[in-house]
This record gives sequence, C-alpha cells and structure tokens, in this order.
Amino acid sequence: MKPNLARGLLCAPAIVLVVWAQAAMAHAIVVASTPSPRQTVQGPEVNIEIRFNSRVDAARSRLTLVRPDGTSVVLRLARAGETDILTSVALGLENGTYRLLWQTLSVDGHITHGEIPFDVSR
Repeated sequence: MKPNLARGLLCAPAIVLVVWAQAAMAHAIVVASTPSPRQTVQGPEVNIEIRFNSRVDAARSRLTLVRPDGTSVVLRLARAGETDILTSVALGLENGTYRLLWQTLSVDGHITHGEIPFDVSR
C-alpha cells in the first residue's frame, strides 16, 4: 500500500470524529436565562431572556408559557440585537408555578427544546 494512502486511511476516522464533535457542539444549549430555573420572580409582568451557546434562528423559535392551571400561551418574541438570545415579556401573571417551554433551530440545523420552571409571587 502506498504511504500517502495508508496515512489517509488512518486519518479518516480522526477527521470524522472531529467533524462529528463540532456538529454535536453546535446544538443550541441554554447557558443562562431570566428567570432562571426554579427562581421566584415578582409579577404581574416578567421579562424573559434565554441566552444560548450559539446562534439561533429566532424566526423559527418559539416560547410557550404554561400557566399554573395548565393552559398555555405562545409568547411573542421581541426582536433582539444579539443572535444567541431569545427575549419576550409575559404579562398578567398571578401567583403560582409556571413553565417556560422553549424550542429553537440551532445553526447546525437541529431543533432543540427544553423547559424552565419558575414561580411568580406578587
């Protein structure tokens, strides 16, 4: 076998692993949020900000607020200047435990989602 071909065959698995690792790291992961998980905030108006580890497509993202009674409302996203943040405002919140469901499209083309539970006290 030719030396260059042998080296190429030996390097191929390493290249695949590096590319795969970079793609896996590109998934949008929450690095900070307001409110933070399990935080108690003052209502009735709550500013919401979720910061991700990478750019996200705000046009294909969604924030849904699940109220204490189980009903939900899709929140309107504010136009943010930074491409790694989703922001909104939740209005008319009463005392209780809420869940903020988020879904976004990350730069690697994968949809990621999660939830942030928090409490409101007036």
